[in-house]
Amino acid sequence: MTATAIPAAARAVILAALDDYRMNTPPTEAKPAAAAHRVVEYLASSGFTARQHGDQPRPYWDRAFPSEAAIEIRDALGIHCLLVDPQHVTPASQTERIVSDLIEAGWLIVPDIRTRSAAA
Repeated sequence: MTATAIPAAARAVILAALDDYRMNTPPTEAKPAAAAHRVVEYLASSGFTARQHGDQPRPYWDRAFPSEAAIEIRDALGIHCLLVDPQHVTPASQTERIVSDLIEAGWLIVPDIRTRSAAA
């Protein structure tokens, strides 16, 4: 699977979510799970969803962002916090870790055909 599994527009949404979280959350209160929740909120509200390579689109009544993908995002942020000096953690470095881990786990971030509002 290539880096195109996460389109540039989705990467920008992830970066914006993490930047917003960082700007609005004191460092002593920042948690990977809360940051991941913000990322998922931003992706879903921007018209993106996640699916495994080869999966069919989710039915229209199943509007939830897949919890397995949300867990992958949370875990990527947690690992990033453990491996990187806190002085060097940036929304950009966190975004790259999320993208890398999602791709490695076989996740695609794709426009949600039910909302059709994601940038192409």
